[in-house]
Amino acid sequence: MKICLIPAVALLTACAPSNALVSNQGSSSVQRRQFFGILGGAAAIVVGADEANAAAATTGAANVFTGDYDDPNHPGCLRQVKVVGAPMRADGSRPPYAIVEVTGYDGKDGETTCTDRPTRSDLWKVQGKTMGKTQAVIDFSAKGGPANLSAKYEGDGIVFPDGNKWVKVPQGTNSRRPKDMSTLKSD
Repeated sequence: MKICLIPAVALLTACAPSNALVSNQGSSSVQRRQFFGILGGAAAIVVGADEANAAAATTGAANVFTGDYDDPNHPGCLRQVKVVGAPMRADGSRPPYAIVEVTGYDGKDGETTCTDRPTRSDLWKVQGKTMGKTQAVIDFSAKGGPANLSAKYEGDGIVFPDGNKWVKVPQGTNSRRPKDMSTLKSD
């Protein structure tokens, strides 16, 4: 988060009443409140705009985590990561961290190598959240794994604490997805 204090002060002096900095004994405390109220408002606008831009820039395809991956522990199996905006809170604000959605397939009957395409019912999904541009925490407890597994994007993939590295596949892995990945069906 960047705070640009000089532009905020310039905005303040341009927008403040001309007598806001002049000290009159009877009204100096009111004028100081006006001065700092305007300064606080300007700073909130600058900080709020920066946070909105940061959230927009770190989701979707713009995020380094988004993409398809090769997992050496499950060769040929689906590993898809999407980074989406966090859900809105009741007060209308959003958390500062985006949601990481991981969809995968581990093979039929406990096999670790995938040679066939999965069905939708074969897929597993887990979620986590970004903790910065190249850091995330993912909850693999739905698959029997750790609840807060650290993930770091380094070079060409995601590195986990055990040394496993999922390498990003730039052209994607469409052949690893179920044949019907549509969300709407018409009869």
